[in-house]
Amino acid sequence: MAKIIPLDVNSENLLGVKIYSRMLKLKQLLSKISANNKLKWPVVNGNYQVVNQKSQIAVCTLTSEGLRDTIINWDEVAITGSLYTPNLGIESIILNTISNPNIRYLVLCGKDSPIFLAGQALRSLFDYGISPDKRILNAKGHYPVLFNLTIEKIQHFLNQIVLIDYREELNTDLVYKNIQILKKKSPYNPYLNDIASKIAIADEVVFKVLKPIGKKIPLAYDEKGFFVIEINHNRNEIKVKHYYSNNEPGFIIKSHSADALLRTILENNLISQMSHAAYMGAELTKAKIALKNNLQYLQDQPLKTTNQKVNG
Repeated sequence: MAKIIPLDVNSENLLGVKIYSRMLKLKQLLSKISANNKLKWPVVNGNYQVVNQKSQIAVCTLTSEGLRDTIINWDEVAITGSLYTPNLGIESIILNTISNPNIRYLVLCGKDSPIFLAGQALRSLFDYGISPDKRILNAKGHYPVLFNLTIEKIQHFLNQIVLIDYREELNTDLVYKNIQILKKKSPYNPYLNDIASKIAIADEVVFKVLKPIGKKIPLAYDEKGFFVIEINHNRNEIKVKHYYSNNEPGFIIKSHSADALLRTILENNLISQMSHAAYMGAELTKAKIALKNNLQYLQDQPLKTTNQKVNG
């Protein structure tokens, strides 16, 4: 070895050290690739279905989930799924496509969400890009910010993927015809033969685990008082009586909607403890179920199924 790579004047084999360092890095890279091959794809779970992982075409049906019943039979498609939100939904699409270097085309079809406009946001991402704070420029939906992704991953997605925009198209025959055209193309894919791109690109999203607290906090603990809940089947009504902590009558609220009752309580600051709010949410939901199914409701008691009709 010394004859091949002689020592320098300081008796140090610098070239040998460099070669060893590069070999070590290559070993680590190959190790990552091997580990990646064992990972499941898609890397982000969701409302998706894998068809042919080696295909170069992904299909997003936006909110038209019924289209998938046909698309899952197309071997030309790598993966198909829906998209509802212009933030977490688009983030999932980005991670699942860049972690499969075979995918080159993303076909949009189906109806866009009229509220969140996730399809319009995805189109804007390709047309206008993002701001420094990762907001999709010119996106019209609610909070189109790719908060959980690095700018490098977003740019990787834009470099790898060609967007085929058939928004609002529900004719699967037409979509399939165009997919056949895409299948015959062999576009340049900057990541297809890149060894590094085959390493799992999606970072694992880590949540902190909280154990549920099963112990109920006594109602008297809330300094703003407590509530008595009753239902009236004849009036299709839930009635909530509020009492102050000294048992003095406070307010009375009536509605058939558990959500409306809870929002009224919260907006009028009748609760000071989050645990009390959670308790009221659970009890009002239970009261709504009893009202809808003609069951007897007793606060703090589980609902019981009965064939006997409840009146009053």
